[in-house]
Amino acid sequence: MIWLAVTAAFTLFGLMVGLHATYDRLIESSRMDRLDVNARFPAASPDGILLPVALRERIARVAGVSAVGTYYWLWGTYRDPHKRARVIAVDRAMRAAWSELPITPAQWDQLFATRSGVLVSRGPADRLGLKEGDTFPLMTPPGTRADGASSWEFHVLAVVPDDPLTGSYILGNYSYVDDSKPVQDRGRAWGFRVAVRDPAQASDVSLRIDGQLANSNTPTITIPDRANWVNAVNSSISVASRTGPVAAAGLFMILLLIANGIAQSVRERTTEFAVLETLGYRNVTLIALVFAEVAIPCLAGALVGTGLAAALTRVPAQFLPTDLAGLPKPTLSWAVLAWVAGCALLLALASIAVPLHRLRRLSVTDALAGR
Repeated sequence: MIWLAVTAAFTLFGLMVGLHATYDRLIESSRMDRLDVNARFPAASPDGILLPVALRERIARVAGVSAVGTYYWLWGTYRDPHKRARVIAVDRAMRAAWSELPITPAQWDQLFATRSGVLVSRGPADRLGLKEGDTFPLMTPPGTRADGASSWEFHVLAVVPDDPLTGSYILGNYSYVDDSKPVQDRGRAWGFRVAVRDPAQASDVSLRIDGQLANSNTPTITIPDRANWVNAVNSSISVASRTGPVAAAGLFMILLLIANGIAQSVRERTTEFAVLETLGYRNVTLIALVFAEVAIPCLAGALVGTGLAAALTRVPAQFLPTDLAGLPKPTLSWAVLAWVAGCALLLALASIAVPLHRLRRLSVTDALAGR
């Protein structure tokens, strides 16, 4: 029973520690030389959260900027109302502004040479069942297209790797999406991705961009990628801020269970321990026996629980609830395994605190007499 309880607890613990490691990795791998530009006051702006594409040229002239890419998110469903999908429509400048994407120069050329083409990363390709050469009809709400059609006909040009930082994506052609929208909705973007020449000047460049557009109809807020990830991870509503407390709560509950079980076990075997001490066993040996009795199921449960956690991270996203499918997957590395093993040993040590006190005060005469 102790082993089963420990296994369940360390499955949760492994997932939480692995998720925390994932967030740390995301922050470390994020870049300061990439900026994200969005509308500062969406509610007060005439276009809401959208920005005029014409701002791209003004941003490109700001000192320190090396490239400015435009992106527009087109949301819809694929074959099933529950299968949501998003196409990120980008312009040619995004090739330089988002050059870290695992996309080859030939694939970029193919994307911009094919108006209705899309590059689908491995994640959505597996979730939606798409492969190279497939037609990808994206159903959108009425009024999204100028011709009144209810779907967008995309064609899968290639299946590319997921981005190590941002995860899965579907890239499309901004010109095709913008030209297909109603006339009054054209010329707008969700935001701009900006490449900066010097990462050390990223914050200064962000202030220059926002300062230059402060008096426009759509003031902007510009944030470096790394600062964006730090804010997301440390936010009060972020899952990352809760991984530690959740993991600690699980270990505390299992500590109470194990400590109570081993204390009862030692109480019921007081006479046996007295006999062992009479035969010449020292207190240190008895304590080592009790510790081994707890450490073996703790370590075994921790290893099996971590293995289950690793298996759960491989569950395809389509089988997970929507809220969980959007989270980054926990990283179960050797460092996480070392944390798990160390915590299992600490759990075993803490669990024998009460039995240890009882064994040190053991009176052989009283125990053998049944008192």
